[in-house]
Amino acid sequence: MKIFVISLAGAVVRRESIERQLRLLQLDYEIVPGVLGRGLSPQEREEHCDDVRFRRLYGGSITAGHLGCSLSHIAVYRRMVEGSINHALVLEDDAWLNPNLPQLLQAIGCAFSPDDEDVILLSWAIATSRKFCKRVWSSYDVVGVRNALCTHGYVLSRAAAERLLAVLYPVRHNADCWTWLRRHGHVRVLAVAPTCITLDLSMESMIAAEVTKMNNDRSRRQRPWQKVYRGFWEAVDLCAAAIHRLGGPRRR
Repeated sequence: MKIFVISLAGAVVRRESIERQLRLLQLDYEIVPGVLGRGLSPQEREEHCDDVRFRRLYGGSITAGHLGCSLSHIAVYRRMVEGSINHALVLEDDAWLNPNLPQLLQAIGCAFSPDDEDVILLSWAIATSRKFCKRVWSSYDVVGVRNALCTHGYVLSRAAAERLLAVLYPVRHNADCWTWLRRHGHVRVLAVAPTCITLDLSMESMIAAEVTKMNNDRSRRQRPWQKVYRGFWEAVDLCAAAIHRLGGPRRR
């Protein structure tokens, strides 16, 4: 399976860490240069981001870090589509890899079709569903997902990459909008249980500080009418999701 590792040019320690793990597991990989969000000009930001739609759902403009993260993952989807790659593992450079990863990747590649719009999270999911449960290798199952965050390790099919490229660009969501994608039926979001990839907590998050500041600023500034505005668009999105799911293929 093709492996893409997203890493900013200046993140030398993080990149060395993930490369060392991949070499020990004898896995080939390709480094994808990450997009530095704060390095984008206002014109580039406007070109690549639909900030109006982002503010409707998230209550504020996208941070530079989240925009760079989203554009980095979209670059991987574009490579998959252009290269007709059946399945790929997408990693961020702060991931910690379980030694069982090579066998698990091989099993997933055999068990799932590249023509199905599947995203399989190898990191943790907040809430899963056993309505879909498939044993793929040893004690590892692939199960349905109801709610999930994070993008530090997941497998996706070629069909899913095409779909994500179509619905997520220009950027209008954070990269880990798995719950939104599942709600609208754009892709089938699954997860490996037990978890096979976690965060290397010795690495400092490059986005966490931005998110904390944004949430603090938002809580101080937000007026009642802004909460009503966001609630209205959340309701509109839920209605749109119901329509999308009725009109699209059934995904468990």
